[in-house]
Amino acid sequence: MIYLKTTLVKLINIIYRILNRSSLNLGNCSPNIAKPFHVGHLRSTIIGNFISNLTNFINGHVVRINYLGDWGPQFGYTLLGLEHMKSDMSNNNMTIESLYNAYILANKMANSDSSIHNKAKSIFNDLECGNSTTDIKNLWNEFKSITINELEVIYKRLGIVFDEYDWESKYSKENIQDVLKRLNEIGLLKFKDDGSTVLNFNNQEITILKNDSSTLYLTRDIAAALRRHKLYDSEDLFYVVDNTQSKHFYLLKSVISQINSNINIHHIPFGRIHGMSSRKGQGILLEQLLNQAKSTMDLKRKFSKTTKINSMDDNDIADVLGVSAIIINDLKQKRKKDYNFSWESALQVNGDTGIKLQYTHCRLISLEEVNSNITIPDEVVAECFTETVALDLILEICRFEDILTETNQELEACILVNYLFRLSNCINKALKVLNVKNSSSIIAQQRILLFRRARETLSTGMKILGLVPLKCM
Repeated sequence: MIYLKTTLVKLINIIYRILNRSSLNLGNCSPNIAKPFHVGHLRSTIIGNFISNLTNFINGHVVRINYLGDWGPQFGYTLLGLEHMKSDMSNNNMTIESLYNAYILANKMANSDSSIHNKAKSIFNDLECGNSTTDIKNLWNEFKSITINELEVIYKRLGIVFDEYDWESKYSKENIQDVLKRLNEIGLLKFKDDGSTVLNFNNQEITILKNDSSTLYLTRDIAAALRRHKLYDSEDLFYVVDNTQSKHFYLLKSVISQINSNINIHHIPFGRIHGMSSRKGQGILLEQLLNQAKSTMDLKRKFSKTTKINSMDDNDIADVLGVSAIIINDLKQKRKKDYNFSWESALQVNGDTGIKLQYTHCRLISLEEVNSNITIPDEVVAECFTETVALDLILEICRFEDILTETNQELEACILVNYLFRLSNCINKALKVLNVKNSSSIIAQQRILLFRRARETLSTGMKILGLVPLKCM
């Protein structure tokens, strides 16, 4: 009984502890302009959001940065495609779809006409070197604006908010002269006879400025890391990018350590999703994925006997459920491993899914609403709990702190996801046994308090994963 009382005290401390927010961390997500949000960006987006939420909850203040790819020949391709389509190039007529179609068209044209690539490259080079006309610059800015508007619609559905939109274009040669000077001072730069500039690093030469003075990904990432450290006084920079970029970030980390040893570069690699093509073999856009999930959830709610009338719009509930299913289906996978997507497993109501977590949370909300006349005490009385299901639930709640520590050490969302599945199982077993309505006053109060603590733990875990806990479904 002494052990039980100690455990219950620990439970109270877990739920209501004061958080220490001392360190500063950064998250990354990198879609490209003039392209719809492809499902390939799903993992980087939700994994980055999860890590940001987790770090912020445990001990840090997080600045969430969306680093957009607006720099490169793709701008030239899109422009050439629009010209070939004879499109009306005004902001009122261009959409993300028309920009993307223009980009695809220009790439197809380049397969049979090699001059297209040179033209696209020349358009970008003029832009980077400040030689573009005002009209070209205005179009480039319109492309950026259209892209941001499109992305924010998707981010809103996913419940994701960024503190800053950063752009690759911010780190053109003209804007990073101080970085180049610093690299030269520490002896890392070498100027080649062909006009290019390379990093002389670990007995190898790595190009950071081409002979036409245009920058590369590595150049811009070096400059961006230094800026973020200076602007936010951040020591830890997290980059959520797939496994294939490990070599790039190893190099970035090595170079940055030579410039400033106080900056820690963290590459958070992840595997890819397979089986995400449409019947035509084309990649699915994220909006299509979310719409399909929403539609499936809407149908299941209409044919469910447990669906309740509530103040929240049915359309919004279906969307939250669909998003929850997609997020949990991804985050329950091992981060570094590829996995095959399955509509059946992602959107099933039964089993270990995002729907299960939402259903359990709604049951606990309903329990409190039905028993709103009961005064809930501030402290748990250990002697009131003798049932095995109650003790199992208490002990499971008490594991939350250790689970968060392990999750943070590994940066593996599946650790927290699997814990919440176990917690939900304990909650649903306890709900069958620990009757509230027909219990004595003290027992009823204590049971409601226990279920409230369970709901708060479940809700906190769901929010860290990026879910919006529903009150009714």
